[in-house]
Amino acid sequence: MRISLIILLSVTILAACQSPKEKALKNIKGLESNDSAFSIELMTELKLAYLDFAKTYPDDELTPEFLFKGAQRAIVLEQANEAVDLLQQLCTKYPKSNFVEDATFLMAYTYENNLNDLNKAQSLYKEFITKYPKGELAQDAQFALDNLGKSPEEMLNNATED
Repeated sequence: MRISLIILLSVTILAACQSPKEKALKNIKGLESNDSAFSIELMTELKLAYLDFAKTYPDDELTPEFLFKGAQRAIVLEQANEAVDLLQQLCTKYPKSNFVEDATFLMAYTYENNLNDLNKAQSLYKEFITKYPKGELAQDAQFALDNLGKSPEEMLNNATED
């Protein structure tokens, strides 16, 4: 009985000793483990957890990733302007992050498909191709650029003419 009490007390003390950062990361992991893709409420909660972490810990190595993931959720939640703002913040504040390449492409894609700003999309696709000519998404960016503003039928007709 006494050993159980000591173990329970030790676990309680350890849980209470978690730093706010550790608690935030634990919360994010818990939310990520739920399949939030099918719940707007859970997806919103996860997006907010990512953004709260990024705001609270701007120098943490996970912050660029969390900004990117927050932007992805914002797009799904039909908050395209917020997504673009988050992606721009990622590119500006963390230019050496591994997420900048994907963020640049996703910004262009969002301007094209969610915000219907073809001029801005075109500019960003060109920037992407210039900066990342051998990138994993370079061909996708070139395809998007070549077909910007075209309907699926026009794209199909062009493909069959080649």
